[in-house]
Amino acid sequence: MLYITGTPIGNLDDISYRAVSTLSAVDEILCEDTRITRKLTNHFEITTPLRSYHDFNKETATEEIIEELKSGKSFALVTDAGMPVISDPGFELVSRLQDESLDYTVIPAASAFTMGLVASGIPSYEFTYFGFLPKSNQKRQEKLTEILHHRKTAVIYESPHRMKQLLKDLAKFDPKRLVSISREITKKFEQHERKTANELLYMMDKEIPLKGEFVVVIEGYEEETVNFTGTAKDHVSELVNEGMKPKDAIKLVSELRGMKKQDVYDEFHK
Repeated sequence: MLYITGTPIGNLDDISYRAVSTLSAVDEILCEDTRITRKLTNHFEITTPLRSYHDFNKETATEEIIEELKSGKSFALVTDAGMPVISDPGFELVSRLQDESLDYTVIPAASAFTMGLVASGIPSYEFTYFGFLPKSNQKRQEKLTEILHHRKTAVIYESPHRMKQLLKDLAKFDPKRLVSISREITKKFEQHERKTANELLYMMDKEIPLKGEFVVVIEGYEEETVNFTGTAKDHVSELVNEGMKPKDAIKLVSELRGMKKQDVYDEFHK
């Protein structure tokens, strides 16, 4: 049996009784970083052996774990903080369990992105979680362009050293768009701020320390009533120049202009 076990995202008091009892009872705990999980197990006097399960060994480790599960061994899968599988290794293992008709269950806990969304004050009826932005500049710009044209609330993670650049990019695209940032969630210096990107940029490294992973919640794109003067081809070209992939730009232009996607495609490729 595999227990996909959520752990606290910062404050150890947030762990559930069920999580502690499960981590104590299983044969082994699969963890992203044994050093970090060891702090958790030591705090709760859990003596269960730890085994590394991360992006660099998951391909071989998954098959080994499957065979051991078949023989009756039990495992708990944890991540460094929060819910496993969310922006972390694990879905491959769950998929293989399904393939092999092996039992598993989920023991819930918080995820930082849901806590940041709850604390944002930005509409949360519909939202999309985008995880971490790509590291390469081109792919990052493509993803940002997609997010900034997304009609639903968007939630992303960002590291401290890239926060200023992210806010500059957001402000350049839409200086009026509301953005919420959350850091150190559930910890002593927990902080939530909701303002425009420019206002947040001014606060960075002053009122907002550049420490800890950030949860960034971005207000959804609101289409304005616009009388388009240029052609659909010009419109697509402009979006492509901003970093959007042609197929995504064609789709967006067709939606904005109320045109068939094939018609926009044909015009763009004339």
